[in-house]
Amino acid sequence: MNRFRTPPTVGIVAAVAFVVAVFVPYVTLSETAISGLSTYYGVGIVSPAYLSLFALVAAIVFAAGREGRTEPDLAAGVTLVFGLVMAFLTLSWALDAGSIVSSLGTEDWMEYHPWAVLLCSVAVAACSAWYARVLGLLSV
Repeated sequence: MNRFRTPPTVGIVAAVAFVVAVFVPYVTLSETAISGLSTYYGVGIVSPAYLSLFALVAAIVFAAGREGRTEPDLAAGVTLVFGLVMAFLTLSWALDAGSIVSSLGTEDWMEYHPWAVLLCSVAVAACSAWYARVLGLLSV
């Protein structure tokens, strides 16, 4: 396994997992609970639905760096910035979204949903830091 290809590949998986985690409630909740999702995703500084665009761009940049279509150093730096911004903004949303979960319905898994989305965003940031470290950009 190539140590320069593994971090961006795992980063692509983490970015796609973020997008999937954000949109799972739209597929799994009942129609009455879906109407409350606008309130659920409306708290915080930025909605995770908008941060999904960051995740998709990060996945594209990870892929471009992995395939050599852009400089790996640049790809690692860009994804690190995107990952850290996503993690910070998702944390601010997750802290506020916990109070709204109980009003969405009886699905017990929804109380863990904000933290699962946060975990996915932290995974993107961690993969980009791993990628930067493998390339020798971070000496931590």
